[in-house]
Amino acid sequence: MARKQVAPRDGKVFLSNVSPFIMNVLQMAGMHKIFQTEPDARTVLSIIHDVCAEKQHDPDTVQYTIDGGSIEIQTVCTEKATLHLTGSLSRVLYAQISPDKVRLVRFSDCEYSIGLGAMAESPEMARELLGEMITLQGSIVWLPTDGNKTPDFFIPITDTGEVRIYTGFNAALKGHFQETLTLTSDTPDGISLSQVYKRIFDHAREMRPDYSGIIAIALIGESGGIRSSGITHPPVRERAPMNGSSIMDPGNVNEWIEVSDSFEYAGESIIAFGIGIDLTHDLSEFQPEQLSALSYIHPANRGLSDMSLHTHGVVFKKFLLSPEPDIGSKIRHLMNNGEFLDMRHLLDDSRLRTIHGAIAYISEIKTDE
Repeated sequence: MARKQVAPRDGKVFLSNVSPFIMNVLQMAGMHKIFQTEPDARTVLSIIHDVCAEKQHDPDTVQYTIDGGSIEIQTVCTEKATLHLTGSLSRVLYAQISPDKVRLVRFSDCEYSIGLGAMAESPEMARELLGEMITLQGSIVWLPTDGNKTPDFFIPITDTGEVRIYTGFNAALKGHFQETLTLTSDTPDGISLSQVYKRIFDHAREMRPDYSGIIAIALIGESGGIRSSGITHPPVRERAPMNGSSIMDPGNVNEWIEVSDSFEYAGESIIAFGIGIDLTHDLSEFQPEQLSALSYIHPANRGLSDMSLHTHGVVFKKFLLSPEPDIGSKIRHLMNNGEFLDMRHLLDDSRLRTIHGAIAYISEIKTDE
């Protein structure tokens, strides 16, 4: 039980002063491969001291204290990452998705992505179901706009190419995560999603010469309570607002967007993927239309003027995370074994407790239009 508790934080359990009889029992049960045994507690403490000292001097690992907790960020990769945009966010916001603007994407092309989509037999059927969507490790979770408020998900074992995702807009990560992060909150309330993004932005401006002002992050861990929203109608041309304005316009938003005013799912497990734009950074290397295709002002977000965030999350009943250090393995394990509860667009004041994550620094934005 102790090992399971510390494993999500990359901790270990050592055994010391193990008698010959107990060692025989451990060997017979195969548990001598699970625990590291040492002759005495002094040896264990020496090992811990050496590991801590090495970690503190690791040039690829930095630790930050933030309001309510701490974040550790570690460099793991130097390869570049890009975003691939399919469809049009503007057509979503103005409810202008016509039959010829419903796009097809393969599961294998959407390891990590967010957008508006559905699975259906045809583009025509998909148009009537298009809702908030996230893909994680090639699995899709989406909230159909059929009035039932019940998310659907599909975890493919093999991508045959015959079953595809229909989307009105999708932003997919291509390439690798360059850094990992570990977040620990000091209180049950957790740390806000916007604080996490801001700390990453500040870190990148100081530590990364390749920082362009746009990041993508994947997170998994324990929720401190999320505030969320979801689109309630498919944004198709036939249902466009009569006033010609965006569905986020004050005169339309109450009809089109459902918002949770209270914080929900505190203590449950959560997986999230999102894209953040640092509006204080020089974004001149990107075209204005690329930036507007990534983000928009959500009226339910509170007081954020220096960043634009777009994050979706999937909530599961509280679940012990896989001890695997790789975030992809953790996500697959929870997706395949956790008890699914909900999928939502996360508002920026959603809160996180203990989180493992990965950061991709975006060097280029590619579009299919």
